[in-house]
Amino acid sequence: MSESITEFNTEDFDGEIVGGISIYELTDDNGEIYRIIAEVGQPNQSPANYEFYFKKDSLTFARIVEFNETGTDTIVNSKYYYDGIKLVKQIDQKKEKMDAETVRQVSEFYLVYGKETTE
Repeated sequence: MSESITEFNTEDFDGEIVGGISIYELTDDNGEIYRIIAEVGQPNQSPANYEFYFKKDSLTFARIVEFNETGTDTIVNSKYYYDGIKLVKQIDQKKEKMDAETVRQVSEFYLVYGKETTE
């Protein structure tokens, strides 16, 4: 297994870094993506952590954690279990949640991005 990290920074008009995205990809010895973690922090948005696990390019598990703007409390804290494209189980630890289909689509975005960076 090997892990790579890609970071993108968001700058304001003065060139100061005010946010960004860090993407951690864990791949096996064959280059298959096993896990992707995205840490997102953008101006005027809640910080968020997205964690996706794959088996043969198919999402098996996701965890979505979104924080309030100060990062001191969670707004969304959910776990999603998938079998193919079918949601098997969703565990929400907060009242707010992200739709399971949206989670699957977000995971596909990061999977496609990850494949492009590993080629």
